[in-house]
Amino acid sequence: MTTQEISKLVKKSWVHQIRCGAHRFIDITIVEVKGRYFVRQYKFGKRSWYDAFLENPDGAIKFGDIIIPIDGVVPTDLNTINPLVNKAYFRKMSILYPLMRLTYDRKKHEASTLELIPKI
Repeated sequence: MTTQEISKLVKKSWVHQIRCGAHRFIDITIVEVKGRYFVRQYKFGKRSWYDAFLENPDGAIKFGDIIIPIDGVVPTDLNTINPLVNKAYFRKMSILYPLMRLTYDRKKHEASTLELIPKI
């Protein structure tokens, strides 16, 4: 699997799936920025996928029957990349994204941005 093929899969749909470790796959929206892949936490449960990735970055993304191993890490350039991730979510989700942003603490959600690094 090449990065170009992964990019096509990310762009193809709104809903993707990720998992951390041996956990179950969950639905999420992945966006691409400059050839990098990002997700954000929108619900803050006690045992979230985000917290699981912070403990152990080993995981996977799933597109239909295709499973790609990844590392889920906090980007080292979080402050720089977040405005670009915001724009990517807006482009992907169109009118839905601004409406979603009215219902959450923007800084808290942006702070939960996680980069998914494919192990290819």
